[in-house]
Amino acid sequence: MTPPFDDTIRDQAQLWAMRLHDAAFVDWDGFTAWLEADASHSAAYDAAVARDAGIVELLETAPRPVMPAAQPVTPRVTRRVWLGGAMAAAVAGMIGYATLRDTASPYVIETAPGVHRTLTLADGSSVALNGGTRIVLDHAAPRRATLERGEALFTIRHNERDPFEVNVGGTRLVDAGTVFNLIRDAGATRVSVSEGAVIFAPDTDSVRLDAGQALSAVDGARPVRSQAEVSGVGAWQSGQLVYSNAPLALVATDLSRNLGKRVATTTDAATMRFTGIINLDQKAADPIAPIAPLLGVQAERNGRGWTLTRADRAHR
Repeated sequence: MTPPFDDTIRDQAQLWAMRLHDAAFVDWDGFTAWLEADASHSAAYDAAVARDAGIVELLETAPRPVMPAAQPVTPRVTRRVWLGGAMAAAVAGMIGYATLRDTASPYVIETAPGVHRTLTLADGSSVALNGGTRIVLDHAAPRRATLERGEALFTIRHNERDPFEVNVGGTRLVDAGTVFNLIRDAGATRVSVSEGAVIFAPDTDSVRLDAGQALSAVDGARPVRSQAEVSGVGAWQSGQLVYSNAPLALVATDLSRNLGKRVATTTDAATMRFTGIINLDQKAADPIAPIAPLLGVQAERNGRGWTLTRADRAHR
């Protein structure tokens, strides 16, 4: 079957796939813009990732070929040959990373903004990753994880002899038969529990959170405990964001993570507060338009996303 994209798009997708495997990758805006530039780009990227996985599997199962002695050849360098060499190097880089990724301990799983992914761990526990999330797991320590940034919903099979631990912002979080949501961004940690309990910083603050409780902790400050609506814990998976007296700066960060587009606030809008439920329609041409009035702001669209401005000052 002929793919719904040409060779140029295929090569672009392969290069993006290689770049996203790099732990230092930061050009999420560029990647998102490329995906949205043409409907065929998403299919091309999925195909590139699938080829990556297929090549790695082939390398792991196929016998190593015996290569004949090289014969001296005078090369003719053309643009096509150069592009082919660049792509070969890119694919080689992808193969090397994928092989390392599948066997290394520890290893990194990362999602692009606006992209969700669910991981099933060796013990049957699961971790659902929101967009713009980076988590470190370890084959040698399957009951340990480090959330470096972003948001994750953990559904953990409790084991009293070997409790599951998450390191976040240099602090340990220990489960006690738990479903909990964890967010790490801008030097702060947020955790909310819908089932069981977790212990935050057992070696220092030792704060126990039961179902229906939440905690926020800014680096260097004492954690603050609050109440959480159980049904709202991890509701981002179904396109809902639930808040109680949250500053709009925090809401904007969450919107950016879920939509895959930058949502910023002006200085005076950042401190406004919001209580309620936001229903996201990620397929809408302008998903922020119906949300802005709910927040009491106006949304100004720009090349990278939106800026939220106080409605009473937008035209002054």
